Amino acid sequence: MEFVWPAMLWGLLLLPAFVAWYVFGVPRVRSRAADRFAEAPLFAQLAVRLPMFRRHVAMGLYFLALGLLLVAAARPVMGIPMPVDKAVVMLLIDTSGSMEAPDIQPTRLDAAKAAAKTFLENFPSGPRVGLVTFSTYATLNVPPTTDRQAVKDAIDASRPQEATAIGDGIAAALKAIPGRTAPPSNQFLPFGRSQPPGVTLPLTPPAPSGDLVPAAIILASDGGDNSSRNDPIRMAILARQQKVKVYTIGLGTPGGGVFMYQGQMVLVPFDPALLQQIAAITDGKFFYGPSATDLRQVYRDLGRTIGWEVRKTEVSAMAVGVAGLLMLGAGIVSLLWMGRLP
Repeated sequence: MEFVWPAMLWGLLLLPAFVAWYVFGVPRVRSRAADRFAEAPLFAQLAVRLPMFRRHVAMGLYFLALGLLLVAAARPVMGIPMPVDKAVVMLLIDTSGSMEAPDIQPTRLDAAKAAAKTFLENFPSGPRVGLVTFSTYATLNVPPTTDRQAVKDAIDASRPQEATAIGDGIAAALKAIPGRTAPPSNQFLPFGRSQPPGVTLPLTPPAPSGDLVPAAIILASDGGDNSSRNDPIRMAILARQQKVKVYTIGLGTPGGGVFMYQGQMVLVPFDPALLQQIAAITDGKFFYGPSATDLRQVYRDLGRTIGWEVRKTEVSAMAVGVAGLLMLGAGIVSLLWMGRLP
């Protein structure tokens, strides 16, 4: 905590003086007043003595309120998490055929879709959210928007298809984020090929002008890439260059999943290595969701983290408000227990 006028905190030294006056001075004043009111034996019969706790609660609340008012006078400043309305988050969901594996109930894809909607429910309303699904190719289903229902409807409409193109999914997400760009696909070799000796292909497109809005990508996949035109590692480097963190979520169990695909029993492995690399390159984080419950918790935690920033804000009004409530409480306690204000 910081203070705009820290010199006002010297006023807190008055509190011990007030407490000392209350402890030692007030009883003497009351004793002299009682002597003038009646003789000691008669006064002892007339006066009603409350339990010690009740006698001092009200003044204790007043002293706390006074301390808060003195702190408020110093104009305290605190870092408070606040939503970043300009922020953009792109959801990337793998819709390849392997996402039909049932090792995460009911299937990897269904669990991912339900968890993504949990993210939307825990994400602040101001920032925009977009959706990209990818299988053999990437599709921008919903550009960044504040319409959460449109994103949920697009998530529900996504269906499993064939191959996995993680690199293309990241490229599509970068193109959808305001101020970011992705190179034309002809600047990249198909994933897995090596470029000819002596040939250097540019990686970074022209730097976008103006201030970049805060942005992040949340990529959910069971790993592996067998269809991208854009190398996912190079696209991760590009995301880092454009200040976009990629948070990756691994969908699957270590043993993989077995299911019927095109009339054959197929074992689908779970390969998180590429997802871990992408997260590390972009300064993001890799999460593992071995069950639908764990997956929902991951998205819930991300929704409460991404799209927020800590801003230094003066909280004098908050301190004054709490002090007012304490004084009101002290008055109510006094009236209920003693029939008068202290």
